[in-house]
Amino acid sequence: MINEYKKESRLLIQKALEQSFISVPAQFRQEFFRYQQAQLFKFFLQVNLVAQLAYFSYIFADWFMLPDIGFIAFLVKGSYTLCMTLITFAIYKYSKSNLVFDLMLPASIVGATAIWFWLVNLSQSPDVPIYLYASLVFIVLANLCIQIRFKAAVIISMLISLIMYIGVYFAVSKDLHQLQIFALIYNPVLMFSLYISWNSTQKSRIVFLHNKLDQLNREALDIMAHTDVLTGLNNRRQFMQLANYHIHSQNKLQHPTALLIFDVDRFKTINDQFGHFVGDFVLQQIADTCRHVLRSQDILARFGGEEFIILLPNTNLHQALEIAERLRKSIENSGVKLETQQELKFTVSIGIAEFNAKNRDLHHVIQLADKALYQAKNMGRNAISTYKTAS
Repeated sequence: MINEYKKESRLLIQKALEQSFISVPAQFRQEFFRYQQAQLFKFFLQVNLVAQLAYFSYIFADWFMLPDIGFIAFLVKGSYTLCMTLITFAIYKYSKSNLVFDLMLPASIVGATAIWFWLVNLSQSPDVPIYLYASLVFIVLANLCIQIRFKAAVIISMLISLIMYIGVYFAVSKDLHQLQIFALIYNPVLMFSLYISWNSTQKSRIVFLHNKLDQLNREALDIMAHTDVLTGLNNRRQFMQLANYHIHSQNKLQHPTALLIFDVDRFKTINDQFGHFVGDFVLQQIADTCRHVLRSQDILARFGGEEFIILLPNTNLHQALEIAERLRKSIENSGVKLETQQELKFTVSIGIAEFNAKNRDLHHVIQLADKALYQAKNMGRNAISTYKTAS
């Protein structure tokens, strides 16, 4: 049962990691976005602010290379930078969404690129043909900052490229030769920046999926450490920890608490006559029956071999007897089908002991319940006995 613990999820992640184009499985997508939120949110804020500052700093290059439009460039780029900065802080404060932030800078670069070429085409400076190549920074910056969705990088890149080609076409007075030269320089930069974006988004998915796989493996090992492999119940060690925590925390024994121990009658005979495989089915059937009969607050465990133990919080001796009787009858009425299609019936004997103000030691109460269990055996099996009866 433990070997099947979240097996489908682990296989799904392993299959995703084997793909050439890694995608996060749908069932983990929201968790992936939350993971990216924790990892990248401050990065997105910083890269947006740095990029906006870098864009505004180009006004000095405008004054030097395009002096005839220097003042207009200062006003337009300054206003656009201020607007984008305010939007960035608003998203950081109110939206808290990585999916929005992931596209904030690329989207703003689309506008920045359009403004750049509009201003360049207003200038009559002889340095315009040279200045055009400074615009390559836009495509690099747009693709560098996309960390989550590569499809978005492709779409944004196409928009920026379209604006750039149109802007260059008119800036060089529709000279196709100049446009061709620009394309020969620009296209490798475009492809390289897209590769960087693809690699970044792939890496973020790979890191998340590996972390998720490690988490699932750790959880599986943790479950195996305190769970009985055959029945899926708590094992002896886990029961002792949970029971002791209940007994000694917050004075919970001010309320009545009882303990049941039971085992399968003539279990050795079942194993000898039908084989250990059938015996395992009997134990699994008993575990399933207990899950249906017991309350969510009860602590159930396989204590060893064919022996089971139950801590019953907020339960006095009379209530424990009622629960034990329901459990005994339910197990008596259950069964395991054999290969001959016959149904193998089995019973249990149950011993009960009660915690009280004078008797808070778990080991001692287990011993008392065990004595009651042997008393139930001596009564003819398929019976219930309390420690009082045993004494």
